[in-house]
Amino acid sequence: MDTTGASNASAKPMDSTSLLWPLRIFMGLTFLYAGLQHLTDPSYFDPSMAGYIGKLVVGYSTGSPIHAFLMGVVEPNAVAFGYTVAVGECLIGIAVLAGFLFRIAAFAGLLLNVTFYLSATWNAFPFYFGSDIVFVMCWLTLMLTGPQLKYSIDTALATRYPSLSWLVSLPPQGSFQTIEVSPIKTETPAVQISVPNKAKLYPNQVREINSAFDRIKQQFILHRETQAMLEFARAFVISLGVDRNDSASILTALQNILTRRPTEGPTAKLGDALAQ
Repeated sequence: MDTTGASNASAKPMDSTSLLWPLRIFMGLTFLYAGLQHLTDPSYFDPSMAGYIGKLVVGYSTGSPIHAFLMGVVEPNAVAFGYTVAVGECLIGIAVLAGFLFRIAAFAGLLLNVTFYLSATWNAFPFYFGSDIVFVMCWLTLMLTGPQLKYSIDTALATRYPSLSWLVSLPPQGSFQTIEVSPIKTETPAVQISVPNKAKLYPNQVREINSAFDRIKQQFILHRETQAMLEFARAFVISLGVDRNDSASILTALQNILTRRPTEGPTAKLGDALAQ
């Protein structure tokens, strides 16, 4: 029983976005956990506690490139920003896991981690010791690839409303079809030359001519046009019924033309005449 066809039919290429499942799950769960942790931490919104967000912002602003924004905008409204960040983290995590407005959620996560990188982990040295710069690259990857087509709400939205097709990355038509291409045959068909009656008077010379043409033909085995010209010249020489000396001169001139090494004297003129 031949199972080759069945195995080929069952073997389907994997969607490249499916390989991003670990990253998608990790980023979604991490942000959901971070948001819930902030919302359930009483010290996060209590100015009297050491974990108060306002005190954290003051510490992050030291040496930060967005120092003015942190001290002039965030710190005076620390509680409001704290709730905004916590709720935003929860929504981003849920959206990424569910595949709902996936690209928008990934972009929001990217902006949030860029802000954290410029403040909370800006002073980390070397820079790769801070996790926020890594999260930025993760969000960028998810935003560019989009969600897995079969496992996201965005796919249903894009199918129902074509104007929302930008939410997902649809593969081109037929991109996962296997196309079998049959090999191209490059063999040159053999040409049979019938020997005219006149040539039967000197069969030895005909054999010598054919042998000489075969040797020349081997040098141009991959050039179909050259082989066709050789067969034409072979028939021409045989049909003339020329003697041994003339046959040798014609063959020498023809070989010089093909190899582009013309000789001196009458043979070169004969080669020029054949080339024309």
